[in-house]
Amino acid sequence: MQIKEAIEALRPLEGEVIPIRTVQETRPPEEFTDAYVAEVNVKCASKVVKALDSAFPRDPSFSLGHLRRFAKWDTLPAPLQAAIEENGSFSKTPAQTIFVLISPPVPDLDKVQAVLAPFAPVSSPSARNTPPDASSPEPTTPRINLIPTKVPIQPPFNLTQAEKWSSNLWPVVFNAAAPRATIAPPPQILNRAQEHISTQAGYYLSLARKVAEESKQSGRGRGVGAVIVDPAIETHIDAVSWGADWNPRDRWMEAVVAVAGDARYGRGEAGAPSQADLHPGVAPNPASTTYVADLEGGPDLHALMRATELVARRRREDAIHEAGMSTFTPPAIVATDPQLSTQLSPLESYFLYDSDAPSPPPGPLSPKKRKHDEPNPESRAAVNAGIESTLSTSSEPLPAPPPSTTALTDPTIAWPSDPFSDVTIPPSSRIRTRAQGGYLCTDLDVYISHEPCLCCSMGMLLSRFRAVIFPRAGRMKSGGLASESAIAPTADEDDAGRNDSVEATGTEDERLYYGLHWRKELNWRSLGFEFVEKTDGVDGHVGVAFHA
Repeated sequence: MQIKEAIEALRPLEGEVIPIRTVQETRPPEEFTDAYVAEVNVKCASKVVKALDSAFPRDPSFSLGHLRRFAKWDTLPAPLQAAIEENGSFSKTPAQTIFVLISPPVPDLDKVQAVLAPFAPVSSPSARNTPPDASSPEPTTPRINLIPTKVPIQPPFNLTQAEKWSSNLWPVVFNAAAPRATIAPPPQILNRAQEHISTQAGYYLSLARKVAEESKQSGRGRGVGAVIVDPAIETHIDAVSWGADWNPRDRWMEAVVAVAGDARYGRGEAGAPSQADLHPGVAPNPASTTYVADLEGGPDLHALMRATELVARRRREDAIHEAGMSTFTPPAIVATDPQLSTQLSPLESYFLYDSDAPSPPPGPLSPKKRKHDEPNPESRAAVNAGIESTLSTSSEPLPAPPPSTTALTDPTIAWPSDPFSDVTIPPSSRIRTRAQGGYLCTDLDVYISHEPCLCCSMGMLLSRFRAVIFPRAGRMKSGGLASESAIAPTADEDDAGRNDSVEATGTEDERLYYGLHWRKELNWRSLGFEFVEKTDGVDGHVGVAFHA
């Protein structure tokens, strides 16, 4: 077959896979709030904690484990020491006292003083300078002085930030072994995924460029291509190759579940003919030489969104055939939309229907769990699909999927023709059905020839992809994944100095950086990687700027 031979002849791109840093890493957030410091008797420290927690229960929405609860005088930052001395509240006996932090949200100060009064230092100025009142039936209650300060809401991201806050605000704890998952992917998960992706990334990105070229030469869209890969199939191929005499790289294409090219010029608006219809047989399409928003179509015709839709399309078709339905009439919008109708390109049709499809391995979760359990790649199953869990030492294989509850048709009966094309659908597919644990694009990776636009980046997150990979040479001014300008990475670059080492190059300084793959504001996060080719520098997109 011509297409199969062309795919097998593809040469992989040469380079390395680099994680895309998050915007929280490139621009560490520094949010502060009010707090107070009080001096108490060091022997009563445990009682102070119990009294404060009992009187003022901690707000679970505030995760303040990075703030030290107590601090000795010599560990207080200089500005806070000066404020305490200026207030005249220092007891001058540091060996007998300790300072406690009244963490946010700050309660009523009068109530705080009343709770802490029994634990005031015996030698505190308020206790030492207040003469006893003989006419009073009760002794005078020592007064606790509260010194205001600021504390960071979020834990420090690196040691430099921790030292800065400890020397200016209040002692904080930096735990490098427990990074903030909302700020950046846990290192052990990121490293595992990077190692896994690096082995075949060059092949998939080479295929993405092949799909992009096909789309460009067809006149249906711009030169952008997307390839969706199932890491579980990759792992299955690797495992089988151990007992066979062949290289798993020779069968890299078997892990591809769908490919799609850009088709923005293939749909007409408001009854008007499309740009592809206006310029039949002309490649590339004349509309691609400039940027006119009215001719660009919608983001649903971009490569990444089309590839995602093809996965959903095949899953729907498989469900129909599995249920034994021989006839199916698609909705009008499906039948008339070029991204879902008969206008699949040869490469798109090949991977969706024609290629030899091995049975997909069982998914790590059942459909019910996949839908309702923790929808985040910080969970073990979502991030490490097809990769040995980094959070478990068990070597047992994943459980088999639950049996299908739908009635299967007689295998001797011919499969019905695809209602959307003239290709007969084979009974096997690389795409997991719902019965096999398939849900949206969870546990799948997408390789794309260009950095996706903002809308496609959000669509990628909503589709629950595990990881997204694109070449650094394919960066776009309108892209939604990069978080900083392109720089050459260095081996000994540490977290403390990385923020200051980023310099804009070329036109990169004109764009904004969103890092949508991993934002703490969003309820789903994907691992992001750039592929840095050996023959390429840090050049961004050259030519007409458009949304990929």
